[in-house]
Amino acid sequence: RPCPPSVVSAVTMAAIAFNPTLALPARVTLAKGRSRSVAVRASARPAGSRAASKIDAEAGTPLAMSDASDSKGLALAALPLLTALALSEAAEAAVNPVASAFAAYGHYLGLVLVVASLTTEKFLVKPELTEDEAQKLVIADSVYGIAGVLVLYTGYLRVTQYGKGWEYYAHEPIFWVKMGLFAVMGSSSLFCTTKIVQMAVKKTNGEENATVLGEKLSARMQKIINGELLAIGSIPLAAALMARGVAYAENMPWQAGAAPVALVSLGLSVKYVKEALTWTDEPAKEKVEA
Repeated sequence: RPCPPSVVSAVTMAAIAFNPTLALPARVTLAKGRSRSVAVRASARPAGSRAASKIDAEAGTPLAMSDASDSKGLALAALPLLTALALSEAAEAAVNPVASAFAAYGHYLGLVLVVASLTTEKFLVKPELTEDEAQKLVIADSVYGIAGVLVLYTGYLRVTQYGKGWEYYAHEPIFWVKMGLFAVMGSSSLFCTTKIVQMAVKKTNGEENATVLGEKLSARMQKIINGELLAIGSIPLAAALMARGVAYAENMPWQAGAAPVALVSLGLSVKYVKEALTWTDEPAKEKVEA
């Protein structure tokens, strides 16, 4: 694979810094021509002028040697910087643009599928479902889970390989806010998923009223789905701010952002799974009699 022009330019700059005589070959040619003309003129000069020229040349030798030494020192000092520039250019050129495009496409597609499945669940969830509506609800929740995994995986690829790099995102507080929103969305969805799985198991076993959710449960699921839609709707804003470096803090350790996200995710997951497993919904008739 041919080396990109940017890499060639950076390496050339490093070579010139290390050996300044490579910078302008035309000057060398001109210098040779001038030296020849000076030699011809010197041969036509009187002996006294030749001696004076020799003395002037010897007097200027230390200054020329000093300039050459300073130039070499500056070149050696600049060489690491230019070499690092060349390496960064090479690393950037090594990124496969097709793979990067597919990672971005998968990320956006996953977000669209998450919104679509949540919207479908919102319109399907109600106290009593038909057999067809219950089947659609199971499919919508399955698509939601797959889309969430797709968003998480492609997001990991974009952070570590195809985006600005982990060193940037680790010190961006809004990145961790974005991860917190995703954690809230995913953890709270465990309640609805648990109840939908329980409904599907009852339906498979042929239990009576398997597709009846009840007023209380359907209202609770609707509230959670609204919260998930609010979280997923806030993620694009957080991503836009994050990409522009808003609130970037170079001294911020990544643990300060990752720890709250992990605690929120774990705490909400335990809370919603426990709530779903211990949920009780009294029938409407019993409420009236009470």
